[in-house]
Amino acid sequence: MKKVFVVCALGCLFGCGSKNQAADDTTSADAIKAPATVEQAARVLDLSKFPLMDGAKPLESPQVANLFYLATGDVKTAFEFNRKALIAQGWKELPNSMFSRSGFVVFVSVTPNGDGNVQVRLLNQGNVKPGKLPVPPNAKPVYVGDSTAMYETEAAVPATVDACRNLFVAQGWVPYGDAGDSAVFKQNANLVTATVSSAPAKGGKTTIQYSNQLISADIPAPPNVEELRYVDEPPELTFTTTNQDAIVDFYRKTLATAGWKSTMDHMVDVDEKPTMIFRNPAKDMLTLAATGVLSGKLLFSVRFQSAAEIAERDRKRKEAAPKLRAAAEAKAAQEAKEAAELAERNKVPKVAVTLPADAKVVKQTKDSIKFTVGKGKAKAAVESLRKQFREAGWKEDVASVTGMSGVVSVSKEGGPSATITYTDTGFMPTELSVSAFRAELERR
Repeated sequence: MKKVFVVCALGCLFGCGSKNQAADDTTSADAIKAPATVEQAARVLDLSKFPLMDGAKPLESPQVANLFYLATGDVKTAFEFNRKALIAQGWKELPNSMFSRSGFVVFVSVTPNGDGNVQVRLLNQGNVKPGKLPVPPNAKPVYVGDSTAMYETEAAVPATVDACRNLFVAQGWVPYGDAGDSAVFKQNANLVTATVSSAPAKGGKTTIQYSNQLISADIPAPPNVEELRYVDEPPELTFTTTNQDAIVDFYRKTLATAGWKSTMDHMVDVDEKPTMIFRNPAKDMLTLAATGVLSGKLLFSVRFQSAAEIAERDRKRKEAAPKLRAAAEAKAAQEAKEAAELAERNKVPKVAVTLPADAKVVKQTKDSIKFTVGKGKAKAAVESLRKQFREAGWKEDVASVTGMSGVVSVSKEGGPSATITYTDTGFMPTELSVSAFRAELERR
């Protein structure tokens, strides 16, 4: 919606010159009388193929109807470059940075970034003159320009909205969404925004404002959907619905009449989104996808990509593939190295333990051994174990050895530790336990 607002605002800004100064070259021999299709418009001007300034970087993917890029230089130099390029293609310069040819109007805007760069935007306003669009009876013109027409009427807003809608539909325009006070209508590749609102400053009169733009993809809209929106950078139609099957059926049947064919017989998950792809003989692509949920309803997107755009994307992917592959391999090698280092750090030593000859093992795991010895032999067994640990380089941290019970704790540099415990009642077999932390015990 921000983009739509900017387009409308720019249209008003560049179109609001002297009253009723709209250029009219629709009588020229090569002018297209009806609202142009994308193909017809592209034969007059295809902005996706328009020359760019040296070193320019596209800010959006170039489309038939719009071009937006970043270039180095000042406003005057950038505007002059585009002015000469348009004139060289037969366009006539108009006031307010606008140009016309064969009934079409294009405006050029150049905005400084403040860092030595400028943002350059070219927008094709289509071949429909806002001043020639239908208006309700008794509506009086306030301003009629190349990109905007404004009227006022004594009729109430609701009645004027209905009247405008009926007039547009009667002339073959298809409702194509709305936003606030504005309703959008489409015919072929021309999109008209009709805004009807009250004007308190004019005694409560109702104002009507029309603006037109060319769109780069003629994407059909299903009936009975809500939140219908179209943007042209890149070309995408979005809407909400409660019936996924009806949407799929609509696009399969409607697009087939225009030569589009689905590459699959049902929607499949792509990035966890139900998706269906359509291609036409020119190798353009339409992607239908259920992208989420909005206000409790399924949110759908229909995205258009031209064959040239897809080819450029594939070229860039192929060009970047060796670098991406090398980066992936380097990352995998680094991860393998780090994993090996971590495994080495976490590797636990194995500690060999010799038990007394008469020991009977009760239970043994990787980090503990429980065994018994004869009555009165516990202390001697513990002393033997203490000696083994000392000779293996372990440090004794705690030692409490008595005739009936005891505990000994030992540790080694790097973190391993072990604990020896026992009880010796003197009339029952003595039970001893050796347990280790960050070490494995092996019985010899």
